Amino acid sequence: MSTDVDSFHSQAHPELRTLELHGYLRSAVCLTCRSEYSRKKFQQELAKLNPAWADLLEEALASGALTSEDSEERSRKGVKTNPDGDVDLPGAPYTTFRYPPCPVCLTKPPVLADGTRTRVEVDSEGSWLPSSTAGILKPAVIMFGESIPSKIKEDAEHAIDEASRILIMGSSLATYSAWRLVKRAKENGMPIGILNVGGARGEETFFSDVGSRNTGQDAFRASEQTEKVLPLVVQALKEM
Repeated sequence: MSTDVDSFHSQAHPELRTLELHGYLRSAVCLTCRSEYSRKKFQQELAKLNPAWADLLEEALASGALTSEDSEERSRKGVKTNPDGDVDLPGAPYTTFRYPPCPVCLTKPPVLADGTRTRVEVDSEGSWLPSSTAGILKPAVIMFGESIPSKIKEDAEHAIDEASRILIMGSSLATYSAWRLVKRAKENGMPIGILNVGGARGEETFFSDVGSRNTGQDAFRASEQTEKVLPLVVQALKEM
């Protein structure tokens, strides 16, 4: 089970089933009809509709500004990062940014549950217009404040109920959707392991009843980088 949205888990071990609890960035999804749209194709459409942005992105990539995590170095190379993490690109204000509509809604505007027929309007270059009542695309990620689809929620609970133990890696369990699954595992009497740097939400709840003679069979807690420990865990599992 993955709470990340980068699809790395499914690429790293395609033979194992990965449940992406918070969605994924590889697709865009329509807020109206829920159709998914290739993120690669979506990016190509964005580049066509926003040539100034596309040119600035190429310049930033060529300068190496986007390969540095140092904000001062990035600024020297032409990319300014605001305090909130947004990138400020001179010559490309966000107010002029354009994006394509959902191709499904554009072809056949859906009818809402109350019988209202939606409309999707575009300009001469195919950019979505604010006068539209449908067809908005967003990354297929569960944003803060959104609800996890019922099917994903049920699949996640089923995965916990079928497991014999649970290991949390690289997560603070800050999101309730992840924390409640560990809570469910605890209620099922399951051994719990947490491997991350820093604390985890409500972890005292998971380890308060662990005895002093525990050798790792009943519970495991380590504050360490996963890349240092995970190879040893994989080797131990192979030996088992």
